[in-house]
Amino acid sequence: MEIPDPNRTGCPILNRDSDTRLREAWSFLYIERKQEYGKNNMMNTTSTETKPRGKKRTILGVLLRILLFLLVLVLITGAAVTLYMRYTQTHYRVRFYQELSEKVSGNIRLAVISDLHNREYGADNEMLISDVQALKPDLILFLGDMVIREEDDYQPMLKLVSTLAGNTPCYGVLGNHESERMYSGNDKALPEAFEKAGLKLLRNSREEVSIDGNTIQLIGVEGTAYGFETYGGREFMEKTEISPSAYSILMTHIPILFKTALSEYDFDLGLAGHVHGGIVRIPFLGGLYSDEEGFFPELCSGKYTLDRQQTLIISAGLGDSRPFPPRIHNIPELLVIDISRK
Repeated sequence: MEIPDPNRTGCPILNRDSDTRLREAWSFLYIERKQEYGKNNMMNTTSTETKPRGKKRTILGVLLRILLFLLVLVLITGAAVTLYMRYTQTHYRVRFYQELSEKVSGNIRLAVISDLHNREYGADNEMLISDVQALKPDLILFLGDMVIREEDDYQPMLKLVSTLAGNTPCYGVLGNHESERMYSGNDKALPEAFEKAGLKLLRNSREEVSIDGNTIQLIGVEGTAYGFETYGGREFMEKTEISPSAYSILMTHIPILFKTALSEYDFDLGLAGHVHGGIVRIPFLGGLYSDEEGFFPELCSGKYTLDRQQTLIISAGLGDSRPFPPRIHNIPELLVIDISRK
């Protein structure tokens, strides 16, 4: 309620003849109420003005907390990936497969090495050599990419082959890195160097091996992903007689060839590598990428059944051809395949 000014003309109470004390009291009440009204006005104004600043400070604080959280998350993720990369450079797993066949009378064990890419597990690969020898394989099969195309020194790989071949027969095929060194890098001596070390290369050729009275037919095919005919693979396979009584193993480096060309032939077991398990493996989805099939490739790592019920096993490999992208959720692997009587 507004208090009338006692000094203003027309004041309803004090325009009469009033006591001076009454006028002074009225005057004092007017001034006191006016001052109180002014204070309330100032408080309301201040409160109204400071609210937006408070909101801005609150939003800024939330944003800073979010940025800090994201920074910590990135640092933790980066540290975890770095540690995992270092771990995969020095550790691998041994992955076992069991195959059954009426073509064998007893157990035959294969150790399969793929995509080592000049990597050493221990000095001079002593860890890998020790594990392979402890597994006591009947055959050691190499699926290619022992070298890196840009690196001229692959003596450690030759030494590895030489050591293993001293105890166990070694057979294999060339990978794309060996082929690129030979044809683009003019390293014509590479196949001969591996042959001298003890690795029997199957370059569009076959070999029969007898193990405890069992005949194993090894077939090696060369070719790029879409150059099967160019490298003579088609011509060779058309002329090759696959023995129906022998257990036949068909090896090639690049697995997509089984999908585009090789699945029409009657072999028992197909072996390939090349795609490094898809580099990054996503739980429940598998490998992320391969050069031939793009994202989420069908042929990546593990065991598959082809059109004529042939078994195909693809190795995730033991190394990397380049530091990036790193292997994630994808431990390097040494394969062991036991072939037993069905």
